[in-house]
Amino acid sequence: MLSGEWSVLEVGCPCIVMAVDRYCSASIEENQKIILNAPDIGLINIEAEFDGTKLNWKKTLNQEEKTKICVSEKAIEITLQYLIQKGKKIRNFIIETDSSQAIAKTGKGEKIGFGSSAAVSSAIVAALLKFHGIGIEEKKQKELIYKIASTAHYLAQGKIGSAFDIASATFGGVIVYKRFDPNWLISEINSGKKLSEIMDCEWPAFSVEELVLPNNFNLSVCYTGYSASTKELVLKLNSFKETQMEKYWKIINDIKEITQQLIGAMEANETEKIVALLNANRKALQQLSLESRNNFETKELALISDIAQIFGAAGKFSGAGGGDCAIAVSFDQNTNKKIEQEWKKHGLEIVEIKISKAGVHSVELE
Repeated sequence: MLSGEWSVLEVGCPCIVMAVDRYCSASIEENQKIILNAPDIGLINIEAEFDGTKLNWKKTLNQEEKTKICVSEKAIEITLQYLIQKGKKIRNFIIETDSSQAIAKTGKGEKIGFGSSAAVSSAIVAALLKFHGIGIEEKKQKELIYKIASTAHYLAQGKIGSAFDIASATFGGVIVYKRFDPNWLISEINSGKKLSEIMDCEWPAFSVEELVLPNNFNLSVCYTGYSASTKELVLKLNSFKETQMEKYWKIINDIKEITQQLIGAMEANETEKIVALLNANRKALQQLSLESRNNFETKELALISDIAQIFGAAGKFSGAGGGDCAIAVSFDQNTNKKIEQEWKKHGLEIVEIKISKAGVHSVELE
């Protein structure tokens, strides 16, 4: 996330999000039974039957397994429901997911905070659609993947989240994203309307537009060493919104305005303004953290960002905060090298990534 954290939860507020080259995958082949494998998170040969609406697991899952499997389960269920309603005959399959690239390299197995569960949702939906003869490469097809995956993720997570990470994983590249209207979606689902009709129609408020990065845009990413629970942070922020609505909307609108200005500055290649706006975004997020008593910018995230700003770059946490990553943005490669050297001196971990244009795509395996 380059800009628009937390404000993107509100309908009509844009965020700028960059897909990176840490891929999650789902491989699928025909099988006598439905089997899910996710060996990187300890789920092996989990067998199920699909009754037309739900997956019924053959073994009793413990609480840890239920937590790990819930997003994949919902993604499979909604995709299969969609396929049946589109007249497709469901073929049994074995599907295996891999999100190991979104795990930190420290050996402790922490998630970096690159939206791995969202990317896995997109991969599962895409794999199942392609397996049943539906294309996944064109923009309209990617919109379908986004809609199914974001519905699954939203329901599995307890109806929270903006699905910006699903949009990023699905479409790839750098995008300006505005979320779907969650009230509309839940109302449509509760109305008894066919799932396929909901997925095939235009979604109010949702939009994705490609954004071209300015010349000499340099991005560095630094990991705090620990992951954060976005779900917990969202629940805390919701409490602040309910009790102090005026303060909440003041900050949210500030972030929205900064992000809109940033989109214009990026399109006009105004590099100094871009750095200033990203640092203003950081200040607004600090204000949100202070007012809501939510520790979005932890001491490690603050250190990463402060170092970036000392060298004249923009520095801010990226995503929900509370851990995971912060970024440095400059328009001079040497500046980013100096920042990374300083991060290393403080024992911080640099994440080697590049921006990826790919989004959802298929690879035929031998």
